[in-house]
Order: sequence, then C-alpha cells, then structure tokens
Amino acid sequence: MNRSLNPTVRSCNERAILSLIRQHESMPKAQIAKALSLSAQAAMVNINKLEEDNLLLRGAPLKGRVGQPSVPFRLNPDGAFSFGLKIGRRRFDLILVDLQSNQRASISVEVEEPSVDELKAFLEIHIPQLKTQLEPEPRARVCGLGVAMPFDIWQWQAASDTATNTLSQWQNFDLKGYLESQFDLPVYISNDNNAACCAELSLGNPNNYSDFLYVYLGAFLGGAVVINHQLLEGKSGNAGAIGSMLNADREQLLSQCSLLSLQSEFDKQQLSISVYELTDSQFTEHKRLVQPWLEKAAEAISIAMHNSLSLLDMQAVIIDSPLPSKALQLLKQLSVEAFTKLDSRGLRSCEVSLGICGEKAQSIGSAQLALSRHYF
Repeated sequence: MNRSLNPTVRSCNERAILSLIRQHESMPKAQIAKALSLSAQAAMVNINKLEEDNLLLRGAPLKGRVGQPSVPFRLNPDGAFSFGLKIGRRRFDLILVDLQSNQRASISVEVEEPSVDELKAFLEIHIPQLKTQLEPEPRARVCGLGVAMPFDIWQWQAASDTATNTLSQWQNFDLKGYLESQFDLPVYISNDNNAACCAELSLGNPNNYSDFLYVYLGAFLGGAVVINHQLLEGKSGNAGAIGSMLNADREQLLSQCSLLSLQSEFDKQQLSISVYELTDSQFTEHKRLVQPWLEKAAEAISIAMHNSLSLLDMQAVIIDSPLPSKALQLLKQLSVEAFTKLDSRGLRSCEVSLGICGEKAQSIGSAQLALSRHYF
C-alpha cells in the first residue's frame, strides 16, 4: 500500500494531550500534566514533540500569577486536514476541515437518488478542486477521507416507496477500495449517525455528558451511544441503531419517524418546501401540518429513550435533526411528555437536550473520522 495511506498515528499520550486541548481550546503545560496525571517531564517531552510537528501553537504568556508566566498551547489549525463525505438520501456533501474542525471548503450536490456513478463523477471533480484551495505544504497534511453513510444503503428500497433499483448498485460496490485507489488517501467509513455523534462529541456536548444516547432524526431515525466520552460502535459499527427498535405494533421505529414522510406530506399539499431547508417561519406557518408528524416522531423517540435507559442508565439523551430550532424545541418537549406516559418503573430519569450541528452533523462528523483516528 502507498505510504500516504499509512500516515503517522500519534502516541497515546500525544493523543490525550491533543484531545484535552481540543476540549478546553487552550491549556498550559502544568494544567495538562495535572489533568492527565503525567510528570512535568513527560508532559514537556510530548508537548515539545507536538509543537515540533506543527500540531500545537504557543499562545501569549499568562501573567499576573505567582512564579513564571505560564504559556498556553492550542491546536494549530494548519497542522492537519481531513475530507468528509456524506452520502445521503437526496444529497452528497463533501467538506474539508482543519485540525480545529474549522470548515475550510465545502460543496454539495442534490440527487434524485444516490447512485455509484453520480458519486464517482462528483468526487473525481471536487476532491482535487478542494485540495487546490490549500497551499502545497498544508496540502500534504491531509490525513484521510471519512465517509458517513447508512450501512446497507440498498435496503432503502424496502423503506421508501420511491426508491428504485439504482440503490442495488451499492451492494457489491467496494467503496473503500475505490476511494483509496482513486484519491491516494486512507478512508474511514462509518454509519452516518455514528458520524453525526462524532460531530456532537467534537463540537457540541456543552454539558460535557460522559454517557448519552444520541438521536438523529434525518431521512430516517437513527442514533448512537456514547460511554465514558467514547463512541460505542459495537462489533459491526452499528451500535445505537434505534430506528430498528420495534414499537408496540412490532414495526421498526424508523417507519413512524422519518423526514421523508414529512416531505411526502408537504408534497401532497403541493408545498414547495424542502424538509432539509425548513425555516422557523415556514414551520410556524405550517405548524398544523407538521405537529402531528412531530407527535409521532416524539412517540418513537420516547420508546428509544426508554429502551436505552433500561440497558445503559445514561446521563442524557441528545436530539438533533435538520429541523429548524422551533421545531426541534417542540420535538424535545413532546418527546419528554411522551416518555412520562410510559411505564418507567425501575428506571432513573435522564436529561434531554438538543444537539448543535443540525443538518451538517453527518457531514462534519465524517470529516472527524480521519482526524480522530490519527490525532484524538
């Protein structure tokens, strides 16, 4: 395999330092050593190495304290880059992010249905194009390509009345092999909702929950599980597949909780509105149409919360979606109300909050995959 497909993975201590600084934005050596139970010497050696490799930058000394001024360190945004690709039901999203998870460039294309040929045409034009937006030296620091997509994408045919045989192309397509050979980058493929959860872990989670169920209401309902600040992927990377849970009628929850079903309602009413671009004002205007759908979605989410709490006794449930803020707030309220109607004897309640990444969660999370593999 080409050497570029095997970029250096940082040591455990280096990764811990980078993760800690990402969480706090900047920290001096003494605080890093204390937080990670490292000796002053070990912290200094690791930090110096990270600085030498252009992954950390020194800040201005912090004065006004006893002793020598301490120097905070922060991530160098130009220290590494990653591509992220979201393969969605109606769109391909490609983004380029830096080590601080800042989005440097992005491009999207709407599709009637995701096909292999359309994906190839999209990527073969736009990955080289986005790379040219970096100077030659930073361009060499692109550490990989993360892909967020539904596993078994061809099964969408059974979940959607409009899906065609186009989706069957994916069943025998070696996506990872194609991407690595075509673009000479290491490729990391994740369930789309696990990727969205990675975005929440990296950029959100303001309450710093260590254990939570992440719920993402997109084209279909999905989720992910975080234990001790780490994504729990399971043996096949499909942990947290709450859409596959069964309701009282032995139907999968995703069948009653889908943005595609809301889009169908809009289409029946001949409303030229995309559920992925719904605004607060449009939601308010069409609330009588949207609220019954939200109530069904909240019922499904409450069942997922109940089942997950019975297994994991989590601190929180975080709900995210491309829906606008007013609709999300109402979804949260309805989900809590639906949960209180369930028999929850023996369970301990948890907090319910909203995610911050919204429609871009899966795209942003896909770009985190390569960065997390090598640096965090």
